[in-house]
Amino acid sequence: MVFRNGPSDKNFRSLDQERISRIFGMNNSSSSGSGYISEVDHIIHQLERGTLVMKYSLRKKPEHKTLAIRLETRQIVWTRPATNSRLVHDGAVDLRKIKEIRLGKNSKEFEKWGDDSKKIENLKCFVVYYGSEFKLRVLSIAALSEQECELWVKGLRHLVKDTLDAPYPLLVQVWLRREYYAMENCSETINIKDLKAFLPRINYKIPTNKLRELFNEVDTRRRAEIGFDDFAVLYQKIIFDESVKY
Repeated sequence: MVFRNGPSDKNFRSLDQERISRIFGMNNSSSSGSGYISEVDHIIHQLERGTLVMKYSLRKKPEHKTLAIRLETRQIVWTRPATNSRLVHDGAVDLRKIKEIRLGKNSKEFEKWGDDSKKIENLKCFVVYYGSEFKLRVLSIAALSEQECELWVKGLRHLVKDTLDAPYPLLVQVWLRREYYAMENCSETINIKDLKAFLPRINYKIPTNKLRELFNEVDTRRRAEIGFDDFAVLYQKIIFDESVKY
């Protein structure tokens, strides 16, 4: 999986920014064309760029990671540098699955590595509880400063609420992007083989020749591969076009 916010995300991200402004009670017209960046916009942009943190876990010693928000998939993601200077995606948490964000070091992960964690002030640490209410998982993070920790706690609390309140079409868009990013290659595209593997995950069957026909309709550049925008159009054709249902 490639970690990036690509040019094709601009429309989606602009929609997210409008929703973020509304959830924080901001007046969009006050910043339009004035160059003014609100506090919440600044927080979200900062979290999208990512910050260097120390991630604590039960199985491994604390590790340096880059923690970031991916608005287009509504996830917290953490990465590590690779030898070719690209980022390697290590893990992610769905914002919809987050139950609570707590300031401090109240987790088994921090307790296990007490000799290390006791050197870090409480106000630099936060814990994210996510997953099923009967089996919560934990993300234990130490930021480099109290200010960065505050950005994470404040930004995550608002984004989780916004995600839970998001309309169904936006949630479909988020889900499609996650599915696409899980399939894409190093060129940030997918091919018909990827689509054939994707369809069973949505319990959908279609003859290969019909799938190829639909694929060719959106593959306007005739490269035998498509980007996210074309994938979204193809998904709409498959799901909502009565003429292609079998």
